Amino acid sequence: MKKIIKISLFMLIPILGFSQNGGIRFTEKFGPFASGYQYGNDFSERKLIPYHFIREADVMWSKVTWEIIDLREKANLFLYYPTEAINGRKSLINVIMDGLKNDLFNAYEITSIKHSSFPFSDENLIKNDPIKNLTKMQIIQNINSHEEIMKIQIAQNEYRDSLINFYWKPYEIVQVLVQKVWYFDRKDSKLYNEIIGICPIWETVDKGDIRDYRLFWIYYPDCRDYFSKVPVYNPNNNADLYSFDDLFVNKKYNSYFVAEDNVYNDRMITDYVTDREAQLESERIKKEIFDYEQDLWEN
Repeated sequence: MKKIIKISLFMLIPILGFSQNGGIRFTEKFGPFASGYQYGNDFSERKLIPYHFIREADVMWSKVTWEIIDLREKANLFLYYPTEAINGRKSLINVIMDGLKNDLFNAYEITSIKHSSFPFSDENLIKNDPIKNLTKMQIIQNINSHEEIMKIQIAQNEYRDSLINFYWKPYEIVQVLVQKVWYFDRKDSKLYNEIIGICPIWETVDKGDIRDYRLFWIYYPDCRDYFSKVPVYNPNNNADLYSFDDLFVNKKYNSYFVAEDNVYNDRMITDYVTDREAQLESERIKKEIFDYEQDLWEN
């Protein structure tokens, strides 16, 4: 009799397990009530990745660089898409704009030699000037807006000149400039890097020419907490999404160097070489940084 009872209990355990979990199914996240689905990987509870602790006295070498992330590259498409939010996922520019709208961090104005007496290097730096901080969304959305006279057809074979205003749109942000600091910790004998700021770049046609405009800077340490709670599409596994903070801290993107701090007002590579020579200079900067750590072990 006892044996029969034991066998019956063992047979009931799987049934009880299924009945307890029967109210929530994985497939519900894809159905008409997906908005109410409780995700097992809740990004609202995500924490940012802690940085390596460093004492300034232990930094024996450092260098500031600027890199371009081209969102049109196949390896970076998850930063450009989706153009509209899907299941909590957003493009990088929409994540930045949502953070600014909710006052989670600030946008900092870019000063260019084109309209001021400041040196060109100021266009590459983050300036924390309360007067120049961009706090109104309307101001941010009007950055680098321009006018152009274009012919508009008003009737058959009849045209007239019309003044058209051009404003940047999220899908026109095709590149991102990243300012980063590299440093060698002699205590750990290891090379580290941290992002200082991110600057969206707007590509548009201005008077018949394709032009790139840097819009504003955001200070990356200020937006890390928010970035850690926004999921990014993982092209290899939908069940294992990572956050924007995971992406930037672990460098899960492709980029190339466009400048390093230098004696020439921190000039860009394209200020002194172009085309193939610019690519080689970018590789030289990259090799110089990574060779520093290797050379220490060899000496």
